Amino acid sequence: MSTLDSAILDCVKEDGLLSEGHFAYPSGRHSAAHLDYDRLVTNPAAASRMGYALAKMYFTAKIDTVAAPSVWGAGLAQWVAYFLEPRARVVYATPQPDGSREIAARLHPLISGRRLLLIDNVTLSGNTIEQFASSLTDLGGEIIGIACLWAGSNQTIGRHDVVGLLNSHYPSWDQDECPICAAGVKDLEQVTL
Repeated sequence: MSTLDSAILDCVKEDGLLSEGHFAYPSGRHSAAHLDYDRLVTNPAAASRMGYALAKMYFTAKIDTVAAPSVWGAGLAQWVAYFLEPRARVVYATPQPDGSREIAARLHPLISGRRLLLIDNVTLSGNTIEQFASSLTDLGGEIIGIACLWAGSNQTIGRHDVVGLLNSHYPSWDQDECPICAAGVKDLEQVTL
């Protein structure tokens, strides 16, 4: 994984998108950071830098399609696809009234037989990206990688490592490995989806 450009971290901090403390995520993992995932990609300058940094990790992977399970991921996926060479296409899932996500039938040709990179802004529990990955493989796509801006969930989904761009500065830990807990810090904020 490449080193995180300090300008990305500066943008995240300047925009007030990062809170530091002791946080527990739906996955059961802990971290010293919480990102405002609703606003994380609302700044085009920061989003483009983050998209480039993620694309850079997959420059030689020959990605055909960048796929996103959420509206937040779709915005980031556009930047990632733009910076890949050759430029990739983008597919996304549309939320349904029952809480599921559906990929429009007209997008299926961009999945079947294609090399896919899954992108989301953050993974909090890992459930969304895991269900999305299953849907894509059911449609005949080959998942090459899974990446996000920050991973607060399992480090692997299926047989793929989840790459979190900001995790090099703000890792997440299993509760029993949390250095904040080990230091005796009792204040713990639960993060919900």
